[in-house]
Amino acid sequence: MTRAALARIAAIASLSFASSARAQERPPRAPTLTRAPTLQRFVEATHPDAERARAATVVLQLRVNERGAVDDASVLESAGAAFDQAALSAARQFVFSPAEVDGRPSAIRLVYRYQFTVRVEAPTTAELVGVVRSRSSRAPLVGVRVALEGAGDTVTDRDGRFRFAAVAPGSRVVSISGERVTLQRVTERFEAGQRVDATYDVALAPVAGPARDDESDDIELVVTAPPIRRQAVTTDVSAEQARRVPGTQGDVLRVVESLPGVARATAGSGALVVWGAAPEDTRVLVDGVPVPRLYHDGGFRSVLSGDLVANVELVAGAFGAAYGRGLGGLVRVETRSLEERGVHGALSLDVYDAGASARASIGDRVRVFAAVRRAHLWQLLQAAQLDAGAFIAVPRYADAQARVSVALSGRARVELTVLASTDLTQRSVRSVDPSRDLQERRTLDFARVYGRYLLRGQDVEVSVTPWFGVDLSAQRARTAGVDTGVDSVALRGGLRASVRARVRPWLALEAGLDAEVSSVQLSREGSVSLPAREGDVRVFGQPPPDLSNADRWSVLSLGVAPYAEAVVSLLRGALEVTPGVRLDPYARSVSRTLPPEGITPSIGAFRQDFRCEPRLAVRYRPHPRVTLRAAFGAIGQPPAPEDLSAVFSTPALASPRATQWAVGGAVAITETLSLEATGFFTESSQLAVRSALAAPLRAQALVADGEGRAYGVQVLLRQALFRNFFGWLSYSLSRSERRAHSQAEWRPFDYDQTHALSLVASYTLPLGFELGARARISSGFVRTPVTGAYYDARRDRYEPLFGVQNSDRLPLFAQLDLRASKRFRVGVSELELSLEVQNVTNQQNAEEFVFDEAFARRAVIVGLPILPSIGVRWTF
Repeated sequence: MTRAALARIAAIASLSFASSARAQERPPRAPTLTRAPTLQRFVEATHPDAERARAATVVLQLRVNERGAVDDASVLESAGAAFDQAALSAARQFVFSPAEVDGRPSAIRLVYRYQFTVRVEAPTTAELVGVVRSRSSRAPLVGVRVALEGAGDTVTDRDGRFRFAAVAPGSRVVSISGERVTLQRVTERFEAGQRVDATYDVALAPVAGPARDDESDDIELVVTAPPIRRQAVTTDVSAEQARRVPGTQGDVLRVVESLPGVARATAGSGALVVWGAAPEDTRVLVDGVPVPRLYHDGGFRSVLSGDLVANVELVAGAFGAAYGRGLGGLVRVETRSLEERGVHGALSLDVYDAGASARASIGDRVRVFAAVRRAHLWQLLQAAQLDAGAFIAVPRYADAQARVSVALSGRARVELTVLASTDLTQRSVRSVDPSRDLQERRTLDFARVYGRYLLRGQDVEVSVTPWFGVDLSAQRARTAGVDTGVDSVALRGGLRASVRARVRPWLALEAGLDAEVSSVQLSREGSVSLPAREGDVRVFGQPPPDLSNADRWSVLSLGVAPYAEAVVSLLRGALEVTPGVRLDPYARSVSRTLPPEGITPSIGAFRQDFRCEPRLAVRYRPHPRVTLRAAFGAIGQPPAPEDLSAVFSTPALASPRATQWAVGGAVAITETLSLEATGFFTESSQLAVRSALAAPLRAQALVADGEGRAYGVQVLLRQALFRNFFGWLSYSLSRSERRAHSQAEWRPFDYDQTHALSLVASYTLPLGFELGARARISSGFVRTPVTGAYYDARRDRYEPLFGVQNSDRLPLFAQLDLRASKRFRVGVSELELSLEVQNVTNQQNAEEFVFDEAFARRAVIVGLPILPSIGVRWTF
């Protein structure tokens, strides 16, 4: 409560004085106020608890004696009994300087206006709200004791829920115990003003006997709030909820496809199109380490085992200063900490692949984890003599992960992690005319090895992550007798380090370093127009031009980006401003600046770009249930090594850059139901596009003249886990455009989708049953219409004539996926059977236009038909 202003001090009663003079001949003189009283000690009134959200004013009459004390107080204008009593109690403790009448201290009556105002207090504590459930049935557990270090304990209610309202900031241990629950502990991190929502799934001991030792510490943390959320436009989903989303086949990371701001990718591509950006412009980070892709070829599986994932977060744009080198969005995957004791694991099998994972404790400090997965869908199709991969390729993939974690203390640990992934995809499309046969084969293998040191104190967090990796990719294609091949071998390494500290209750600072170095060896041969680039006007199956060439080159690049960021809380916590800056210099060396000529030695080139990238995010909470936010960011990105060939592209390409704006808000309709809306605008420049010249200059097949922009709005209605139900409805309305240079007309981007709607729902039934559904509706992809054809006698084939670029679209896409599962308790383990059906209605969604050899008749290539998948997962 702020000090109320002294509105008015006035004498309101006559004063009586005895006169010592007997001079009856003179009229009596009226007393004169020679010095007004001033308030010396103010006592703050207690704002009534039942009226916290209401302001009020109470007008009082005070009698101040000649010593300045308040002898009496009464109410002249009431604001209600509660406010009146609080104001009277405070006013009676006021102390004034004595009033003087005719130069002498005197008693006086005055009017005082006491104002009660609504004030948002600066948060000094956190809140923990959660639910405890049976791990086997997901049913809420009643009467379980939950203790929080330093905050006492409580017991779960009939819905299995509990709450700690005022939690001191820092890392604190949550202990869970009960009649059939062995004492289990997990550490939570709390920040002032943050609410941590947690779901604890615990294993129950058999009714007939005590809990077994091997179930101790068998706890699964489902939802945690990040300690400081610096991103203004972000959507995160816990691993457990993501696993239950239909259409993902239990793959945690595939939930990203259903988040707001993400457009649908072509079936079988596994690409991510965020805010209208090209798929290669969206970065994927695992614990801060960049990986080349989130999904295997085909998009059926992610490259990381869900048993290692704790949380996946999509930052669609305007992200904080800690991240850069990507004009699109950012996918952050946080892996789980290994805190369980004993030996635990999982085995899974479904139509797509088989996998296994295991984690174990060695003593009190050491934890280990390993997982492996391998695809077999392609083998099943071969055995059934089905050629489903003619247009939508069925990949052969495998991945593996391993980790060793050592706890140095209760707040510090070190980890060593290995990630590996391999993909092989091939398809062959036969035609009546052998000259139009299409054959394609591509591989992508990568590995990452990284160490991580984590220290989490009460007010300081330190993270250091050095990493190293290798990427191997190869692509071979034969189209109408023209062979094309692209090979790449990349050695990569880097360091990400950060220090975050809360230096004041209203100020948190973070400083860090994001360094990356890569050495890439590339070779390419075949058609100069393949692989196709964004903006190429062509039609599926169209033979490429006869012009071909070959080149070998190497690129060495280095980026060392220091950054700093502050989180400033103003207006007593209602306003949070996060300014940041990132200095991102790029340096690269290219082995050849001109095409090779005979035995002439190659001449390399060195180029550097410097970028100062300011970032700003603002959050304002005018009401506890309302949050407004805005963000801005300038972002750069080095050119792709594939675009630096002296034969096929341009070694001296400038680095593309972009600016991103976002503004929006969120409303907490209830404690678990929220509505978010965000408007965004991005613009990019210096994009690599093909030269408009019929005969481009030497080593200038590409020019950095392209420009892009995207704008739109995304809405998310999200129901957090409540009474065994969770889900969300997301909708994006957007427009993404490109042009070849500043004087050209804007055209729709190749990945533009005007509308994208997703509905996800999951409900847990008694007896271990779960039901879920996902519905998606989106605009079709843009295509350039074929308006006619002409006969090329030299090549003995028809060539298409095109209309306005990207002025046509594929039909609307619609798909419904369903999932049902049942969990069984088998001793101390759990068995889950699931049935997932993609495209339940067998919708014939068009994925591409295809033409006859004369381009006179058009048909469509449809996507996947109804696809049921039975899976089994055993956890122990």
